Amino acid sequence: MLLSRVWSLVVLVAALQAAACVAMAQPMRCPQRIAFVDNDPATRRQADEMKAIYARIGCPGVAFVGLPGRRGVVAFNSGEVQGELMRLPGVEPEYTRAFVRVRSPVVHVVGRLWARDEAQAASGAFGFVLGVIWQEQYGHAHGGTGYHGQTELMRAYATGLIDRFLAEDPAVAAAVKDGRLPARPAHAGPPLVSTSLHHYLGVEYAAAAAAVATELERQGLDAAGPAIQ
Repeated sequence: MLLSRVWSLVVLVAALQAAACVAMAQPMRCPQRIAFVDNDPATRRQADEMKAIYARIGCPGVAFVGLPGRRGVVAFNSGEVQGELMRLPGVEPEYTRAFVRVRSPVVHVVGRLWARDEAQAASGAFGFVLGVIWQEQYGHAHGGTGYHGQTELMRAYATGLIDRFLAEDPAVAAAVKDGRLPARPAHAGPPLVSTSLHHYLGVEYAAAAAAVATELERQGLDAAGPAIQ
């Protein structure tokens, strides 16, 4: 009787080890399509960088699909895309399918209310980008006007339709550099949001998510230079 139990245990352990070896031998599952919010040139550049990361981890065929605002959330929930390039963690309650958040952030953002001058900072028409969650929350609560993209928002500010707007620091810097803003706004309010944006994938791509996180961490170390001993 004892010998039979020992033999059964040996068989079970061998079976588990064999299953583990088979799982390890299987190729990593790669997503096919990942959505990104297409209303910001900086986000398009980030999509190109993420595509390069996927190529390095063995997923060279991933397509990045530009979608407006919240359309990416809808597409992810329906399975039209298998992930989103980067979102604030506040988006998570809107996901209706199982997901994994890549542990390493893609970027850290600081968002503010910008104005022509300090006197106009507390009043006057202001705009925000639809589909950017923190901007929508603030904009709807304070009577702002929603625009379909940053280019449209910056044009409204540059032509005087609005005197204030919501935007992240890098977006303003990029708009000035690209000529979408004639000059940096004179007043930058205190941060309304200061947080990290993360990459999201369906839970079935957890192995790819872990590999992407490792690449993002390696990039961060490379950018920071050698550690101080």
